Amino acid sequence: MSVGHPERTSEVSERPVDVPSAQAAVAAMPTTTESSKGRMRQIDALRVLSCFSVVTVHAIGAPFPPDDVGIGVASFLLHYSREIFFFVSALVLVRTYLPRVGENGRLPDESAFRRRRLRLIGMPYLWWTTLYFAVSIVHNRNVDPWGQVLDDLPLRWLYLMVTGNGSYHMYFLLVTLQFAVVFPLVLRVLRKTKGHHGLVLLGSLLLQAATLSVYQWFYLPDDGWRGILGDASLVAYQFWMVLGAVAGLHMQRWHRMMMTYWRWILAAFPVATAVLLWTFYAQLPTHGSLGASSPLQPIMIMWSLASLGVLYLISVQIMERGSAALRTIFSYGAQLSFGVYLAHPMVLDVVLSLMRRLGLAQTQWWSSLLALVCTVIGAVVVCMALHRTRFSLALMGRPKLDPERAPRLRLRMPRPRMIAGPALLLAMSVVAVLLVGGDQSPPSESGTPTPEEIVEASNPMLPAEDDSTGADAGVDPEPACGDVSVAPHACSVGTDTPPGAVTR
Repeated sequence: MSVGHPERTSEVSERPVDVPSAQAAVAAMPTTTESSKGRMRQIDALRVLSCFSVVTVHAIGAPFPPDDVGIGVASFLLHYSREIFFFVSALVLVRTYLPRVGENGRLPDESAFRRRRLRLIGMPYLWWTTLYFAVSIVHNRNVDPWGQVLDDLPLRWLYLMVTGNGSYHMYFLLVTLQFAVVFPLVLRVLRKTKGHHGLVLLGSLLLQAATLSVYQWFYLPDDGWRGILGDASLVAYQFWMVLGAVAGLHMQRWHRMMMTYWRWILAAFPVATAVLLWTFYAQLPTHGSLGASSPLQPIMIMWSLASLGVLYLISVQIMERGSAALRTIFSYGAQLSFGVYLAHPMVLDVVLSLMRRLGLAQTQWWSSLLALVCTVIGAVVVCMALHRTRFSLALMGRPKLDPERAPRLRLRMPRPRMIAGPALLLAMSVVAVLLVGGDQSPPSESGTPTPEEIVEASNPMLPAEDDSTGADAGVDPEPACGDVSVAPHACSVGTDTPPGAVTR
């Protein structure tokens, strides 16, 4: 998933092209998966599939206890989404700016590039961090005295901005901001290592495996170090950025390789699945379900690569053989993917609140499915509304949608005003968060955890207080955070977990 303005990418070639300059290489690469406007349509589908995966992993565990083994398996299988997000972001960025790179491997104005990217990513990061911080204050309004809240407000807000702890998913923007800063340097390195990109990938892969090994078995930096060396830093995901950049630079070879070896890719997928499941169940007795399903493990490199290959093949088939309506949905969905990623925790918060009020939050598969469907629909509708307002750039990193370019599905049904319905749902969502979402605690609870306890409890590397539970590093010591009746944002600060859902 790339962020910011719609990125226009270059074509994919089915035959090798040997030209000296990057500009000539880009101009000489036609493909059947390319739209008439020069956009890689299969990458659009890959964005949508990845975005749906991350919403799924955040929604399905909400009605279940945190130590549910079935939810642990499902979450573990879906944890490839973050890696594919970073891969797509780097790939699209390289394809967008490759025609502008000079012979020395530099962009014409690197400072202007950094300012533009920091604006397109930084503005949504600023506003959504502030918004989720405000919602957490509302949820804890009966616990924290307003005087203390106001006193701590500036420092607490700054802490959330620096560490990416504004919500459980904001780390993605913090990592993307860091990549935007070093991206010109990445282009220069790729230029200087021309002909040796395989070795660059190998070195990056070894570094990634070493980093995840340290995270899993030794130490995961937290607090102020989280955005520098921890799981909200570029260090934690550098391999996927490098892989995306190299794939974008050699898109013709990447696409041809995927299409040539598709049988091997499909055959390797069940093998990777078996290895992943064996790893989960091998760790289950000592780490518990939460620790065994942690995404910060070296095994996730293998699993994410296998999933990337399969999802790319599926994306190509969707955009080549799908109907015109299906292609339109995926193309427009790719434009909304960044906004859906940012907004879906807010929508999920509302959905869980309403489900609890209606008695629908039960430990049943249909409850998870209901939460997922409502969250997807709600997030898409909210983003469609935002995309048609002047707030689109600040909240989605995209300019306001031109009505002339709005997607049109030729469906025989009345066409209501495009803005009335989405705007009404957006207003209802905000009101529901403020009025309904604040009352989440069960009568038997004595209170809501303090902010310090929330941050401490959400650290996946802290050992459980009670060693008799059989939990080890990687297990959340506060099982109450997964209870469907606990405040959804009581577990949302500083962790990669949906409000009211299982911490994974």
